[in-house]
Amino acid sequence: MAKRRAGHFIVLLAAVVFPAVSQDPYLLNLLIMTGIWTTSVWGVRLIMSTGQLTLGHAAYMAVGAYASTLLVMKAGLSFWLAFPLSGLISAFVALLIGYPTLRIKGVYFSIITFAFAEIIRLIIVNWPSLLGGYGGIPNIPAPQPLFSIRFTSRIPFYYLILAVSFITYLVMVRMEKSRIGTIFSSIRESDTLAESIGINIMKYKVIAFGIGCFFAGLSGSFYAHYFNFTSPEFFTIWQSIYCLIFVLVGGAGSALGPFLGSFFLTLIPEFLRVAREYEPVVYAIILILVMFLLPGGLITLPARLRGQKKTH
Repeated sequence: MAKRRAGHFIVLLAAVVFPAVSQDPYLLNLLIMTGIWTTSVWGVRLIMSTGQLTLGHAAYMAVGAYASTLLVMKAGLSFWLAFPLSGLISAFVALLIGYPTLRIKGVYFSIITFAFAEIIRLIIVNWPSLLGGYGGIPNIPAPQPLFSIRFTSRIPFYYLILAVSFITYLVMVRMEKSRIGTIFSSIRESDTLAESIGINIMKYKVIAFGIGCFFAGLSGSFYAHYFNFTSPEFFTIWQSIYCLIFVLVGGAGSALGPFLGSFFLTLIPEFLRVAREYEPVVYAIILILVMFLLPGGLITLPARLRGQKKTH
């Protein structure tokens, strides 16, 4: 446990001091994108902890992105108020969708989440007067200055997403180690058995779904204000599938798994720019290799290497 905490501290310290070592906008952008994905992907892992598989997570990122954009550009709210509200709006939409659909199990629930994501995309596309349609919404303002910090370069955005990701991680770890995390695990293992001992499985599935989509909304909001633009092209079924792949490649068995998956799979395409159009194929190949060679994800690689050393 002490070694694990020391490792976590070293990773956090390295992330904090990185801009002092390199202020390369390209590298900072990659790390910012890793933070955006990680925040959202942790939500996918939380939903999976109750045994549900979602294929529509990008829809809640879209809800967060467009909600935050409209709150700032139409309602005149500050980003610092619109940002948490975008997460709450995404969670509210998730509760409306989740309460009737979470009673459905297995692949049928996944199909429903996929259908909902497509509905959200079609609403955006077919409501250009409010949501910009295919053209998206440009000129989304950056966050207002916070104390003396102005969001005119990538460094403030880097530290903001680092803080958001770290808080998300702490929430996930705290939940996993709490009574509610134990209940989530029991529902995943056998919801029938959990219900037989008095657990309201619908209640806890809805809670996990709502919290997971709350963080998706935050990541969508950050994305919109970071790029000063939002479009339905970012919130397609492929983004939902990528969220799931990031969890599986990193390792769903650990809270750090989504971070490793997001980090690894955000960097890999940058080394394969000539084959950018084949990105889904590359992700599929990586997923297959990890499932065969490291069924527990990249998070299990150190333990696997230690085990091999002991056998020699």
